[in-house]
Amino acid sequence: MQLSSSTKLGLIAFLAVDVALAVIFVSLYLLRSDRSTEAELREIGATIFPQPFEISGFDLTDQNGDEFSDENLLENWNLLFFGFTSCPDICPITMAELGRFTNLWREETRKPPPQIILATVDPTKDTPDQLKDYLARFNSEFFGLTGEPNDLTALAENLFVAYGEPTTEGVQPSGHNNHESRINPDDFAIDHSSHISVIDPNGDLFAVIRPPHRARDLVDAMKIISE
Repeated sequence: MQLSSSTKLGLIAFLAVDVALAVIFVSLYLLRSDRSTEAELREIGATIFPQPFEISGFDLTDQNGDEFSDENLLENWNLLFFGFTSCPDICPITMAELGRFTNLWREETRKPPPQIILATVDPTKDTPDQLKDYLARFNSEFFGLTGEPNDLTALAENLFVAYGEPTTEGVQPSGHNNHESRINPDDFAIDHSSHISVIDPNGDLFAVIRPPHRARDLVDAMKIISE
C-alpha cells in the first residue's frame, strides 16, 4: 500500500516524538540516578568535584627514605590524609579505619586497595624512621611522606588542607610540681584539616571524604567513586 505524503509526514513526526520522549525519559532516569548517587555519597561524607583539580608536581620522601613524587600517584586510586605521628586522637583513629578499610576492600572486591598515604604536618619530628614505625601499627603497606616544610605546605594547599604550628594550648597537663600545672615538653597539638583526599589514577584531586571516617563508609564511597 502506498502512503500519501501527508501520512508519511505524520508517521515521521510520530516517530520523532517517540524518539524525543525516549531521550527525555533516559535523561531523567540518569539524572535521578546521579542525584541518588550524590545523595548516597553525601550521607557518608564524600563529595566528588565537578572537575578534578590538577596537583602541582612535588618531591617528598617516604618512610623508606625513597623519593616520592606526583608520579607515584599515577595509575592508582590514592587516599591521602594529612596528620602527624604524635597526634593523640583523630590521626590514629583515621589510620586505624584506613587499615580496616583495606582489609574490607580486599575481601569484598578481590582487588588491590587504593594506595594509602599519610603526609605529615610535623616534618621536624616525623622522620622516615618515625613514620615507618608509626605506620607499622596500622598497615606496613601504607606510605608516609615527609620533607621540607614548604614542599609539604604546597601539597597541602593543592588538597585544600590547612594546618597550623605545633602548640601546647589545649593539651592536658601531665603532672604537677609544687601545685603548679606543668605540661610535658613532648605533649603538643597541631590543628589540621582532617578530610581524606581522593586522588584519581591521573594524579588529580577527584573527591574528598569528610570525617568521621569509618571503614564501611570508605568502602562504599570508593566503590562508587572508582567505578
